[in-house]
Amino acid sequence: MIGRPLRWAMQRVAGDGPVILMYHRVTELPVDPWGLAVHPDRFREQIDALTRARHVVPLNKLLGMEARRSSRDKPLAAVTFDDGYVDVHSEARPILHAFSCPATVFVTTGAIGTDREFWWDALARIFLETISLPATLALTIANRTYDWVIPPLDGTGSREKIFYEVYSVLRTLSQEVQTAYVNELGHWANCELNPRPAHRAMTRQELEDLSHDLITIGPHSVTHPTLPAHSPEFQRQEILESKRFCEAITGGPVDTFAYPFGDYDDPTVSAMRDAGIKFACTTRPGVVHTNVDPLRLPRFQVGNWNGEELLKRIGGSSN
Repeated sequence: MIGRPLRWAMQRVAGDGPVILMYHRVTELPVDPWGLAVHPDRFREQIDALTRARHVVPLNKLLGMEARRSSRDKPLAAVTFDDGYVDVHSEARPILHAFSCPATVFVTTGAIGTDREFWWDALARIFLETISLPATLALTIANRTYDWVIPPLDGTGSREKIFYEVYSVLRTLSQEVQTAYVNELGHWANCELNPRPAHRAMTRQELEDLSHDLITIGPHSVTHPTLPAHSPEFQRQEILESKRFCEAITGGPVDTFAYPFGDYDDPTVSAMRDAGIKFACTTRPGVVHTNVDPLRLPRFQVGNWNGEELLKRIGGSSN
C-alpha cells in the first residue's frame, strides 16, 4: 500500500538506469482510489514489453548485476509487489511464469491466512461504494474531533476527498485502533463489512505455492503500520517477526523488505540493518543510481497502462 494517490508517481524515468517497478494488485476493481490495480490483460502486455526491453532480475541481485553490466547489455529492472493480495497468486503468478520474469512479493504477514480485508479497502467501501450515507460525520481521535459534511456519491470527487482525509487521520494509528474506528464507521454508514473474497490476502498455502526460484518472498511488516509513528522497539518487532515468518515459508534467509506506505526514519533503517535486511524499498520514484543506499531503494509505481505506455514511462524500447 502506498501513502498517497498514484498521480504523484506518474512521471517518466529518463535513460537506461535500473528501475524497480512497484505493483500491488493484478485484477479489475470497480473502485480503485489509489490506482493500485492493473488489469490482467494489461499486466501481461507490460511483462511482455518489459522482458523484451530490459533484463528483469531478482531485486536482491539488481545492484550487483548493475555494477557488472556493460553498455552492450540490456538495462535492468526488478518487479515487486506489496501487501500480498490473493490476485498476485491467481493472476500475476501464471503471467510471470509465462515470461520467466522474476519478482519479489512483499507480504503483510499478519494478514496471511485471514479472510479480513485491509482496513483501507474497508474504508473505501464505506465512503466510495456506499450510495447513501448520513449527512454528517464526527470522529474523535486522541481527544480531537473531526467533522465532515458528507456529500452524495455523485461522481464529483467530493466523497473521495473525505475518504482521503479520514484515511490520513487513521493511517498512523495501530492496527487495533484502526480496526475499531473502521468498525465504528461501518456502523455509522450502515455498511456490512463482511469480508469480500476478492480483497483478501493469500493463504499460507497460496504463499508457499508462490514461493519459487522465480518468485521471492519478502516481508512488508506484520500489521502494515506507519513505522516511524511507533516506538523503535515496536518497529524492530514488526520487522523481525515478519522476516521470520517469511523465512519459515521459504526455508532460507530473507534479506529484502518494503516499508509500509513507503514510510521510514533513521530508527527504522537502523532496525532493518540490525535485522539483517540488505535491501529495503521505499515508494519514492526514481532510477536506482549507483550511489543509492540499498536500504532506501526507489521504486516506480505502475499504473493500468499498456506495454508501450509502460516503456515510455520507464525509458526503453521493445525493439
